[in-house]
Amino acid sequence: MPLPSTSRPTTSSETFLFSPSSSYPRPFACVVDTDARLVHAWSSPIGQADPETNPPTWLRGWNHVELGPDGHLYAMVPLHCLLKLAPDSTLVWQTHLPVHHDLDITRSGEIYVLTEEPRPVTSRGQRHVLLDNTVTVLGPDGQLRAAHSLYDTLSTEPHLLALVDRVIEEHRAAGHTADPRTLAPRLTSGAGWARGRDVSRFLRTRPGSPSDVLHANTVEVLDSHPHGLWAAGDVLVSFRNLDLLAALDLRKQKVRWWWGPGELSGQHQPSVLPGGTVLVFDNGRAHRRSRILEIDPVANKVVWEHGPDGLFCEMAGGCEQLSDGTILVSDAQAGRGMKVTRDGRIDWSLEVSTATATTARRSRAEFYRMAAAPASAVPLLGNSDHPARALASSRVTCRLTETTRSTT
Repeated sequence: MPLPSTSRPTTSSETFLFSPSSSYPRPFACVVDTDARLVHAWSSPIGQADPETNPPTWLRGWNHVELGPDGHLYAMVPLHCLLKLAPDSTLVWQTHLPVHHDLDITRSGEIYVLTEEPRPVTSRGQRHVLLDNTVTVLGPDGQLRAAHSLYDTLSTEPHLLALVDRVIEEHRAAGHTADPRTLAPRLTSGAGWARGRDVSRFLRTRPGSPSDVLHANTVEVLDSHPHGLWAAGDVLVSFRNLDLLAALDLRKQKVRWWWGPGELSGQHQPSVLPGGTVLVFDNGRAHRRSRILEIDPVANKVVWEHGPDGLFCEMAGGCEQLSDGTILVSDAQAGRGMKVTRDGRIDWSLEVSTATATTARRSRAEFYRMAAAPASAVPLLGNSDHPARALASSRVTCRLTETTRSTT
């Protein structure tokens, strides 16, 4: 059944953005309203991996999409490039970078995006090839302004350096090694260590993925904390494989705050709420149950927890607080977005499913994340999305599901 459309402007007060994971080789992104109607769509095949190379699902389509306040879409071609697309899907600019998982747009229009590249590091006296995660800063025109190594910043905090070393040692103990002496011929060129999706694919598909120690999956540029824990311009980063959240001063390479090991398990999408607490989606890989947590970073303790029965999203997903105080939860593997109230009721629930060709490889998650679309951007989208809209309408089904039931 095709996805129904609505003529703009929509009468719904909220709209939501997502990109189906199974839309390769012509990925698309959709904005839908609370009535499950398609409001707008984008699509572009630019930068997609050659189907003849049979890329894994995490190198197909768009890893993450973000809607800017000007109505332009930022689409991440995983580990290859970042696209800025106009509302009619025409290319505004393309920046070739090994981007992955997340980006944030500042009020001045700068783009903070996660990237990665291999580098040799010394851990407990032995050399190891690490996929270092970097926060790369771009100008509004897509031009490079700065790049900050997250490994270098974490290494300034002894406890976190020890955490990274421990995870590397666990890989070694399991027989999963990433030795520069054996990998260098494959990963280096005349200019030094290579990077990009071919290199990352090689390292990530090694048994145990020993190079993927950090696995940053969220970056948020921060305002100053009301109690001075961090300053405006610092960033909040989630490191999935370390079960770690950290507020970082990238310019001074300082860790301002950190929390999570022993509490979190494979988390996604932390965000700072107006009062200075931190909201995060704890995927719960270790105990096979997902939770939404609110943490007081001053006391370093959980002040609110919500774990709906039956919710387990092992990978991807997330949560964000909406303007009305409800929390949008992305149950990505189930293809479900839902608004949850603070007293534990589902206020709204949307199920997404994507039709795929019989030969297509289905992703392990229906989408990476569902996000609230900026209210200021929706009126700017216009009506020039017809080819993308037709594609999205033919491939995606959205339906409202049971609501207003207790999730505890």
